[in-house]
Amino acid sequence: MTSDTKAGAAATEPSDNAVPASQAADFSSFVKGILSFTGDLSSLTCPSFLLNGISLLEYGAHWNDYPKTLVDIAQSRSPEERIRLVARWFVSTLYGSYNKRVAESDAGEKKPFNPILGEQFRAAWGDAESGETTFVCEQVSHHPPVSAIYFENAAAGIYGSGHFSQKSKFKGMTMRVVQEGRVTLRLVGSDEVYCLTLPSLNICSILTGRPFLEMSGTTYIRSSKGHTAEFEWHTKPWLYGEYHKFDGRIFRDPAPRFAPDGPGREPLFEMRGKWVAKSTVVDVRTGEEQVLFDVHAQPAADIVIKPLAEQSELESRRVWHKVSEALRAGNYDVASREKTAIEEAQRALRRRRAEANAEWAPALFTWVPDADADPAVKSCYAYLYSAKDSVGTGSWVFKAALASTAAAPSAPSKAASEASGTQTPSDAFSTAPGSVV
Repeated sequence: MTSDTKAGAAATEPSDNAVPASQAADFSSFVKGILSFTGDLSSLTCPSFLLNGISLLEYGAHWNDYPKTLVDIAQSRSPEERIRLVARWFVSTLYGSYNKRVAESDAGEKKPFNPILGEQFRAAWGDAESGETTFVCEQVSHHPPVSAIYFENAAAGIYGSGHFSQKSKFKGMTMRVVQEGRVTLRLVGSDEVYCLTLPSLNICSILTGRPFLEMSGTTYIRSSKGHTAEFEWHTKPWLYGEYHKFDGRIFRDPAPRFAPDGPGREPLFEMRGKWVAKSTVVDVRTGEEQVLFDVHAQPAADIVIKPLAEQSELESRRVWHKVSEALRAGNYDVASREKTAIEEAQRALRRRRAEANAEWAPALFTWVPDADADPAVKSCYAYLYSAKDSVGTGSWVFKAALASTAAAPSAPSKAASEASGTQTPSDAFSTAPGSVV
């Protein structure tokens, strides 16, 4: 099968209606609910057959599907080349995050589990060329739901942290999801940072029971050296056209705030293509065109996750194990009961905290407002906030980030850190062959 054939399969909505006969009544009730609901749809209960069996926290791991694209950034010596490579890495994260589940299964985009407060997900990717890349995610807030992520490649000296929250509303026949949050990418030993905003999502074809996702709106990457990448994500036109297309541009901009068509901009590169398939980048000064990223030119890296028995009680696959098993068996009634039991236990836990006047705090991340951030981060997000206020005014930062571990006054022992749930990503994974999934 050629790349074009694969891309074509990924670029259309799943075929046929997928509502099991036993779930028709629940699905009908769900559709009536979303058509009349005016608030954030995340508070609605979703029929079990529309659940995909994994936690939302796992979605964050797709920032590392292609570790070499991350490592290549750290190996570049030119700021102009680095911003292009950061743009390539960002595009490489999108297919796994927003399309792979539909393209490879034709089952439609289904809803992930809403993570419980304090839930964690950990993963790693081993690569002979790129070394080990590690990832950790924690649910740092439940109302509103916010997930914080951290990833690093210690050998290459590159790491990133961020957070995301989703607000959804039903408009017409489509669920519109606004993603609030940001991702900050850093190089060890450098004062250069890259600050990224997140795309909006359109979940289409919900009424057939086989939803699929398109990206929409504009996202940005800002370098503290004064370079900006701007992406425009296009939904398919009503009658003609294709799914999943985008175009974009990279330019140098000395202005402290983003302004459309700012007078001081210097164009560098133009980008275009499909984020589910192949995209290209053109150097506007020389006319040279090359591949930006091709989803099907290389396989995604194998993800490594600890066996279930070795995971803590707060890790996603252990938290949701019984629900996931029931969904895989097609036993939706059992899945609903197990999911309800988890949710009721969480409500009881919140009541006990309230009665004891006990304040919960994340184990792995801490909140840093932009006012307290270092100058490079502060200036990048001040620039981006003019373009997209959903980027927010602060960051969830990993407590044991790669650049901070050496300077920590007293790092806990490995045994103590594992018991408390505050180990660094490199400590948290087993790369034994049996743990590859």
